Amino acid sequence: MKKSLLAVAVAAALPAAAFAQSNVTLYGIMDAGVGFNDRDGPNTSNAMVVNSGYQSTSRLGVRGSEDLGGGLRATFNLEMGNRVDEGISDSDIAGRTLWQRRSVVGLAGGFGEVRLGRDYTPGFSAAGATDVMGYGLFGNWLTYTAGAGGITTRASNAIWYTSPSFGNTKCMAMPAPTECNAFSGGLTLSAFYGTGETDVTPKDAGDAWGLAVVYRGGPALAQIHYQELNDAAGDAKKEMGAGLGWNFGAFRVTTNYGSTETPAGVKTKGLSLGAGIRVGAGEILAQVMQIKRDSAGDPKATVMGLAYVHPLSKRTNLYATYGMARNNDAGSFAVLASDNSVAPAAVGSDPKGFAVGVRHMF
Repeated sequence: MKKSLLAVAVAAALPAAAFAQSNVTLYGIMDAGVGFNDRDGPNTSNAMVVNSGYQSTSRLGVRGSEDLGGGLRATFNLEMGNRVDEGISDSDIAGRTLWQRRSVVGLAGGFGEVRLGRDYTPGFSAAGATDVMGYGLFGNWLTYTAGAGGITTRASNAIWYTSPSFGNTKCMAMPAPTECNAFSGGLTLSAFYGTGETDVTPKDAGDAWGLAVVYRGGPALAQIHYQELNDAAGDAKKEMGAGLGWNFGAFRVTTNYGSTETPAGVKTKGLSLGAGIRVGAGEILAQVMQIKRDSAGDPKATVMGLAYVHPLSKRTNLYATYGMARNNDAGSFAVLASDNSVAPAAVGSDPKGFAVGVRHMF
């Protein structure tokens, strides 16, 4: 009932016909915390901040479907990001659009689902499934995917396909990766093709494609992915990776491996090992990873993260998180917690971050 009232409240911002659908849901996440950043520089000091999204990016979305009969459904999903600390949306940030996070429409049935628009790349979603921290909290796999440019997060002007789950129910990594800690499911294939929309040479400038296979069976989880994204010259950035997870009930472990190569031949690699253990109603999470880049000086970093998540209800939790990146003399890798990044003050510096906060999902 509450979600229905909320959906009505945003009706003025959406076409009236959208609410004639058979199933429309307004959903979102509000996440904010108090953080302390140490960039490890001679002219810097610890900074106290109030920031949005240490565990999950704050967001507001509308999704729905219409039963077309014969097992066929029309689907749509619009999702925007927002910052709780400043009261701004993605469209208020230079270079971003209103529905920056997701903007897709498609058809679903026994064949799976086909979508058109802007969405998460299969590789990003798959790798999030084998990140014990679910792309949130300090020390999560975003340190490699976004901070080191390991995996492209989203693509626009694309065709998307997600297969039916062969075996059981499907639990994809989005919209909230931390909701997918139970490794139930089966075998799922995801793929996309994005067009650079150019009619001049090279014709494949800006094109992109990728696929991912995720398997969930009992306590086991495995994923593998590969993506190529062309630049303006038609040269491809290549992204690949794989991950494993095992859920023992009160204890779970995950590992991720990723490798990316730019058109210039610069390679970046990452490897992580994470664990979660339930303590009472909450869970302690820990992860360590190493990131290295084959460029001048061979920059490298060891990143460590520790967190505690305590649920107050099914939709609200408190969290505390700490992380650090130990860079070598040539390294300049940051430590990330979802929306937040603590960058080193200089090459070779070791940034650290700590935060406590609250997350509410609706």
